[in-house]
Amino acid sequence: MRGARSFVLAALALGLVACAEAPGDAGPAPLEPTPAAQVPEASFDAVALFRDFAPAGAWLAAPTLDTPLGATRVGAFLTLDADDAPVPALEARGLDADGAPVGPWRPLEVSWREGRMVVARVDLEDVALAAELRVAAADAGRVGMLTWSAVVPEPAQELPEVAPRSAALRSEIAAMGVRSREDWGARATRCSSRDPSKYRMAIHHTVTPADSDPATRLRGIQAFHQDTRGWCDIGYHFLVSLDGQLWEGRSIEFLGTHVGGQNSGNIGISFIGCFHSSSCSSWPPNEPPNVMVENVAGLVAGLADLYGIAISSTSVKGHRDHEGATTSCPGDYLHRRLDDIRSGSVEPPDFAAEYVDQSFPLARDPFELAPGETSAGYLELRNVGGATWRPGETYLATTEPRDGASALAGPDWVAPNRPATVDGEVPPGATGRFAFTIQAPSTPGEYPQYFGLVQEGTAWFSDPGQGGPPDDQLQVRVTVLDVPPVEPDPGPGELDAGTTPGPDAGAMPMDDAGAPPMGVDAGLPSGGDAGPRVFVERRTIRGSCSAGGAGGGGTLLVGLALLVLRRRR
Repeated sequence: MRGARSFVLAALALGLVACAEAPGDAGPAPLEPTPAAQVPEASFDAVALFRDFAPAGAWLAAPTLDTPLGATRVGAFLTLDADDAPVPALEARGLDADGAPVGPWRPLEVSWREGRMVVARVDLEDVALAAELRVAAADAGRVGMLTWSAVVPEPAQELPEVAPRSAALRSEIAAMGVRSREDWGARATRCSSRDPSKYRMAIHHTVTPADSDPATRLRGIQAFHQDTRGWCDIGYHFLVSLDGQLWEGRSIEFLGTHVGGQNSGNIGISFIGCFHSSSCSSWPPNEPPNVMVENVAGLVAGLADLYGIAISSTSVKGHRDHEGATTSCPGDYLHRRLDDIRSGSVEPPDFAAEYVDQSFPLARDPFELAPGETSAGYLELRNVGGATWRPGETYLATTEPRDGASALAGPDWVAPNRPATVDGEVPPGATGRFAFTIQAPSTPGEYPQYFGLVQEGTAWFSDPGQGGPPDDQLQVRVTVLDVPPVEPDPGPGELDAGTTPGPDAGAMPMDDAGAPPMGVDAGLPSGGDAGPRVFVERRTIRGSCSAGGAGGGGTLLVGLALLVLRRRR
């Protein structure tokens, strides 16, 4: 397949090393090590893999990667669906300029594995100007994430190990809260190029999931950098995990490998995660949590004092701000926090939420519902913004599009575009619950629905400058079976066309026409913003139950979740 070509030069600069570049500018000779700024690389979550890989007999074939500077090695970094899952069969081969194979398909061999994470590689038979990768179709369902690339690796270094795990972490840096390489079990370094004079810093993101054990993720990134690139060590000097913990990467005494042609005197600091405005929604959170920003701001200030660096927009930059860079790194959402990192004054956005828990099954564990059947549950989110949430002000709302009337509206929804308001007052740092019922439409089929949070009359949590979650992160997906509908249960009494709020629900009353009575501020935005407000008309679904109990005639496919993987803590 020659049609769909992926390059690291694309807008997101997909992949683990999208933000980690080779120390110098390589010439055009095909056998020169590939500068990471020009590494063909692509990443796929489980959904994208099945969408973008083409069936080819017993295999699924990835979109072809062009390798204009040549490639002699293909490497892959995978996250599987279980710790004990067998490694999927992967094969790669090279192509010439005309698209003809330059050698046979060769299996990738595992160079590193821990739990769900796997690094594998294979050396091609000859120099290739394009590369192909395929995964056994029978194994593809075990893949949660796959990043692959094709390079000419750095040559093997016949050098003695510098120390068991590099030089000891400087006491001044340890005092900044940085955990050492020993703490995450780093391999011994092979680096020898020293770079003692530091005068600038570069901010990156790893373009990976962030919800795994940080030490394991660090070992995986290091293995990917060393085993597939041939680099002497992990490319960055420091990394920060989702909980704000700071980690030592490559010893700061050595030249980094993170900004092509701009590594001299440059300290590389990378946020573990994916913080761009596109292609990151499967790996939440996409807004960097304040604890990450705050702790990196403290690290930058400490390093500036240690090395005599005057902090400014020229001495502390995003990767993409360096001359010659063609990457989106560190992602739009992190890039707009660079001023906070430089100033050390980190004010949280007014409205921001972080996923905590849910009673509904995850999107990856769907279950089905008969027509008219209901399922009651809740979603819990933590307030990580600066403003307090209150019933009647903070709502779970429909998105994609915003404020669309949902076919899944249950009898307890405030309106067809508002499942629920928060269950009580939630100050910053506390957790709020949004309880509601899903009711299956009468027509069999698939019914996906996205949700977000809105502060009525003020802002959507996903608006620029707020803290998320994005509009396409929280999803309900219902499969309505082609079976007889569930008979309505009259319940304890007739419901009117308004709402039946639960305790402390704070839901707004409606008149019998399904609209707020005169004098009641509806609080719903019109046109997807937080301006003029109007309720969407409530519609009664045929065959619905008037009470939101759990259905008994079938099971519900409701995946109210972060699209791919629930955060593991």
